[in-house]
Amino acid sequence: MKRYLLALLLPLSVYAQDQDLAQRISAFQGDAGETYKVKTLNLGGETLGALEKESPEFRTDFKLEGLEKQMDNLERNVKFDLYVHVFQFADLDELNWAMKRWLPDFMDGASIRPGRDARTVEHVDPTIVVIDGTTISVLTLPCTQFSVEYFREWRSKMLTYFGSPTAVMIEVAGCEGPLMWTKNAPDPKDRTWK
Repeated sequence: MKRYLLALLLPLSVYAQDQDLAQRISAFQGDAGETYKVKTLNLGGETLGALEKESPEFRTDFKLEGLEKQMDNLERNVKFDLYVHVFQFADLDELNWAMKRWLPDFMDGASIRPGRDARTVEHVDPTIVVIDGTTISVLTLPCTQFSVEYFREWRSKMLTYFGSPTAVMIEVAGCEGPLMWTKNAPDPKDRTWK
């Protein structure tokens, strides 16, 4: 009887988890809806390295494209773009294996170490990574559109919609760095993601 009940409850918990993530994504997109439109085709953006080769239970990729043009760092009048990728794994073991493969082949071929900050990360655009539960959420923006205030605004939104008090956060807070583990950084001696 216990096995039967467990078999019935397990799919419901997975379904509830998927529904929660779908609601978070929808709320995140809705929050940006006044100034950005959501695009799901011809995205472009940063290469996510080994994470793109993973087979998560759920994955979505979208671009937020500004409705109005603004001046970028090269003094061009352009629509600002943000690229968002959300990966949800079946369980914590699957997420840990994905992280173990992703960190040595991080974004654009860079290699990072768990819990260790780096002054530079070659070729990596400003990035916010939130790892919470079985989900990895990644937001990148073009280097030419980086400003500290703009970055902090999106950092706050990523934490609000995809984080929790136990979430791990990685930031590339500028063009090619610095890379910082800013929230709940793993112990560099922990072998889980090595």
